[in-house]
Amino acid sequence: MSCNNTNSTCSNCSNNYSSCNNKCTKCGCKDSFLTSPPPCPTPQGCPDPIPCQEVLSSDCIIYNGPDIECNGDVIITSDSTWAESLQDLVDYFCNTYSTVPLMICGEDIVVIAGSSVNSALQQIVTYFCDAIVNIQPTTANNGLTMSTLTNVKLGGSLIQNTTLTNSTFALNINSTTVPALALQRTSASGFTLAVNPIGTTCQAISAQSTTTGFLSPVVDIACNSAGSIGSQAIGAKGRNNLENSVSPISAVPAVYIETSTSSASGGTNSIALRLGSTDNGSSRSGVSIEFGNTITAGNSNAYITNRIISKKINNTSESSMASEFVIQGKPGGTVNPVDQLTLQSTGQLRLNNYGIGTFTGVPAYNLSTTALGNVIETTAGLAGTMFRASSPPLSIPLVLPSLTNSEITNGVTIKPTVVYQLVNGVTTTQYAPGTGIWTCPQTGKYDINYNVYLTAPSAAAFGWGDTTYTPITGVGQFFIGVTNNAGITYCADNAIIMNRQYLAHLYLTGGQQGVDITVGTTLVLKVQNMTGLGYVANPGDNIDWAIRRVG
Repeated sequence: MSCNNTNSTCSNCSNNYSSCNNKCTKCGCKDSFLTSPPPCPTPQGCPDPIPCQEVLSSDCIIYNGPDIECNGDVIITSDSTWAESLQDLVDYFCNTYSTVPLMICGEDIVVIAGSSVNSALQQIVTYFCDAIVNIQPTTANNGLTMSTLTNVKLGGSLIQNTTLTNSTFALNINSTTVPALALQRTSASGFTLAVNPIGTTCQAISAQSTTTGFLSPVVDIACNSAGSIGSQAIGAKGRNNLENSVSPISAVPAVYIETSTSSASGGTNSIALRLGSTDNGSSRSGVSIEFGNTITAGNSNAYITNRIISKKINNTSESSMASEFVIQGKPGGTVNPVDQLTLQSTGQLRLNNYGIGTFTGVPAYNLSTTALGNVIETTAGLAGTMFRASSPPLSIPLVLPSLTNSEITNGVTIKPTVVYQLVNGVTTTQYAPGTGIWTCPQTGKYDINYNVYLTAPSAAAFGWGDTTYTPITGVGQFFIGVTNNAGITYCADNAIIMNRQYLAHLYLTGGQQGVDITVGTTLVLKVQNMTGLGYVANPGDNIDWAIRRVG
């Protein structure tokens, strides 16, 4: 029933009771509780609609509990009438959940903007149901292993070629007591590690370490093959080397080994490369470096053309060990290189293919050694260091026989005319015709020779035997020799003249071979005539003097 305000104490009871300061005690309702009529005898017997036993106005029902909130928003306030509470509840849900805004997942639209709540829920369920259907079970392979349903571990077999692109980031593997990286291969072919910087000019491998000392290398590579033909630990190959080894351009090496500092003293330098052969006690064992080149056709094979060999010739102990250093070359018509130059353990140099008439020709220069053993070039054959002077002699005066005059150093200096004077094949002025003095141009060994041919004066009836001088008659001598004019006579000869012996000519010749003469030493050729018969120049006579270096 409607509520009619019959109480003068409430001026507007029919509209908003909550706004009345003094609630109506009577508002068309009884002041006592209503009794409920008995129920219908059966459900089929109840009238439809069931008549109200009592109808209360919604304005007469007051909510006096605490404020009712939803997510911090007050929906129903205390002292609200039932009508107000219903209206506030409807307004809240109509304003808040009448439509749902756009909802997305990544770039996918899950709920369309403006959808109702029911529609939004249905769209969400449909989206995730479809997504779940397409989700594949989690698996791990290609180097990964599923430890549990939720745990994937590193480790396993690769099933495909795999590339890691690190761009500007490094892959670092840190280790303490185990190797940072161990590579093992069971196949008999292929490579255990292939490093190929495709499309870049950077270094393929850079290895750095703080290790020091011999046998503690930064990189240690050992081939443990048990084969009987040896093993190869490293193969270093250069490619596309088109530069010429002509200064200032140098060929790019396939292997470059450098040592940057050295604290060694004396003649010892820092070691950039050392080759060693161990566990090999053979008396002829050693180490070698081989050089190989391909044939003109270029069949990718490098055939050995040269070797550098260090081999032992005695190997009983370290102190007694002796070695030879050999250089081998490959002459045409042979397969294997042969010894061409050997530096023997004694220090003697051997040219292996010489001394058997293999190389012949006209010598122009000799290879000689200095006192230190340095090899030098000297003129070969007759065009070396030599001197010769020859000419008809002038009149040779007589001297009285005496002990003093018998010394050739006191004789008369002969000054023949120069025929040639050479030093290493080049004309020089080692001999001075004006003084008759020859000066040694080089320290060495020399052959000294002289020859005398003199004719007796035609007035002598017995030739050189026609001697008539006082105090002794019938005896005389003729001396010739080479001296340094300071007490040393290198070679000399004499002719004894007897009275009344026929001797038309004097024939004197001689010399000395391999005389050690130092540079700057002076020599002269002298004669002494104590025959009692003066000599006058005669056509055809000759005095010849020659000096030649032979060592």
